[in-house]
Amino acid sequence: MSISQQMSITQGLAELKLLDKRINKCLGYVEWSLLSTKNNRIDEAELKKHAQAEYQSYMDLVKRRDTIKRAIVLSNAQTQVTIGTGPKKWSGTVAEAIEHKSSLVYKKNLLEKMTRNINTVTREYVDAIDALEKRLDGLLTSELGKDVKTNPETITALRTSFMETNKIEIVDPMDLKKMAKELEEEIDSFATNVDWVLSEANGKTMIDLGDKTESRKIPKATKTLVWNKWSGTNLEASPSDTAEGLEGTKEKEDEA
Repeated sequence: MSISQQMSITQGLAELKLLDKRINKCLGYVEWSLLSTKNNRIDEAELKKHAQAEYQSYMDLVKRRDTIKRAIVLSNAQTQVTIGTGPKKWSGTVAEAIEHKSSLVYKKNLLEKMTRNINTVTREYVDAIDALEKRLDGLLTSELGKDVKTNPETITALRTSFMETNKIEIVDPMDLKKMAKELEEEIDSFATNVDWVLSEANGKTMIDLGDKTESRKIPKATKTLVWNKWSGTNLEASPSDTAEGLEGTKEKEDEA
């Protein structure tokens, strides 16, 4: 009997993490070839049987992972999401959102550069104006002497003329402050909403892993024998370290 396998993206991602762990751990138990000596004879038939079983177990795990990963990739390329609200909202597929989140670092770097430029130029402007004011005060004192405090109209006229002649200003043809503010709002709108939007989409979106024979297990066994090349004996491996252990873990997750 065949049944359709379905799970949410969230379940699929959780199983992928488990599969990665099992796949990496599975290789630790297999010996493809061993050295046979007078004191430690290797049973070729037994070695072949166990090596083939471990190989099949490993390939079943890899196949399962490929199936889930492919289904998630295809789903992400089709599922539409909207992130943020108002004029700064972002719309696209889940796959595009994941990529946009990854590449957001470039816009953040740009914003940091713009902000640093604004702060640097502003500081330079304040310092330059302060230096110019001190220079003007020195000139007025040397030229007018005591009259510097009794001729306010003359002082004002001289000050205006001097500041105009030695004019200092910030040249900002692109209105950098406005650009930085708009870019920051765009980044914040996406960054503060993307994770929960994707999480919600992953929980709601179902993927179909195709039909499965109901009696099929990965693999169906109660234990796995591991060949020990040093002692020439068979050791039992824990079911949790095999594909069977993965199947049992998934069944518990499904029950929960």
